Amino acid sequence: MNISKVTTFYFSPTHSTKKVVENIAKGTGKEIENIDITFSWKDLKEYTFKEDELVIVGSPVYAGRVPKVIREALRKIKGNNTPVVLVGVYGNRAFEDYFVEMQDTFEENNFIVVGAGAFLGTHSYTTKVATGRPTVEDLEKAFNFGKEIIKKLETKTENLRIELPGNRPYKADGPSRGVAPEPNENCKDCGECIKVCPTEAISKENHREIDATKCILCHACVRFCKFNGREVKGDAIKPFIDFLEGKCSDYKEIELFI
Repeated sequence: MNISKVTTFYFSPTHSTKKVVENIAKGTGKEIENIDITFSWKDLKEYTFKEDELVIVGSPVYAGRVPKVIREALRKIKGNNTPVVLVGVYGNRAFEDYFVEMQDTFEENNFIVVGAGAFLGTHSYTTKVATGRPTVEDLEKAFNFGKEIIKKLETKTENLRIELPGNRPYKADGPSRGVAPEPNENCKDCGECIKVCPTEAISKENHREIDATKCILCHACVRFCKFNGREVKGDAIKPFIDFLEGKCSDYKEIELFI
């Protein structure tokens, strides 16, 4: 099969998934169109792809699942026996049912899952877990994975579909914690946090007004603040941070499925 074009879709509040997906695409050596749905997921138009195209889709793994906010958006990406590569970036705990959920979504939309990659990204809650991931070495592996995907598509003529690990039915969604990062004493009222929030949980009129029901705790507003001016106050997520830092700090290898 000769692939004419590669199109990527990624939801990437803190840019880890973006880096991984774009490097996989570069490794294919094909013409690439990157579509960042981090801020457009709510109004994403419908896309349809042909049999000779390759689609690469990635997002962070949230509590072992595909993030709730983008599930309907992903259903707007449709194929015609189109090969797809699925990418999940998780914070060193576990990817659990993310990949089978993604596989079900895309196979229902007439894609063939030909590859998948479980990559690591610094956990959104704490920079002490999976610190610095994805590394330069991780991104090199992503690039080489793209090369392997194209080699598979160009040399193999049947049985392209792969099975991915996970359980059906999927695990239940994690509970809504009802909290969001808030300004602290370091806040300079610059408003940069508004620009990086993918769910509009921060009021555009007043960045000190937060709708915690919209917050997905991606911590983009925390990561991209130059003044360390936002934090989740109180103990709402502290037990989980303590668990992550105590039990999930061992180095994990990337897992590739092809």
